[in-house]
Amino acid sequence: MYKYNICFIKLENRILLINREQAPWMGRWNGIGGKLEKGETLKQSVIREVFEETGILLDDVVDKGTVTWEVDGVHKGGMYLFFAELPKDYLYQVPKKTEEGIIDWKEIAWVLDPENEGVASNIPFFLPKMLFDDKQYEHLCIFKGGQMVGYQAIEKTKDMAK
Repeated sequence: MYKYNICFIKLENRILLINREQAPWMGRWNGIGGKLEKGETLKQSVIREVFEETGILLDDVVDKGTVTWEVDGVHKGGMYLFFAELPKDYLYQVPKKTEEGIIDWKEIAWVLDPENEGVASNIPFFLPKMLFDDKQYEHLCIFKGGQMVGYQAIEKTKDMAK
């Protein structure tokens, strides 16, 4: 079981991201999330984390699988991926400075642009499947010497699902 979760919240053609103050991914835009607490389900944990970081109380989230990473040939961990979509009339004022970082809406096209070095380097690989595919995946990201050098999406079967 992993210790962390991350949620990508969509409103029309934008995703709510945080530019983190601390490592990992300090200074880069990433999803909203955090650490699971004892006694919480995965969904309870991510809903709590989103509320703590943004003030947004989500009714529900969609389990989209996991993202795992291998660093210099060693499996280093992973986190649970979740997706939520807000109604078109939802108002959320940004940018918002928080203890964790700066929260802002970013256009999906901007987030996925291959030339964009301002987002966590693995997001452009797994986010399209989260947004446009109903299946769950394990997204394996391979890093070597501090650079992402490989990616593989493995479809989760019902037996693999949590």
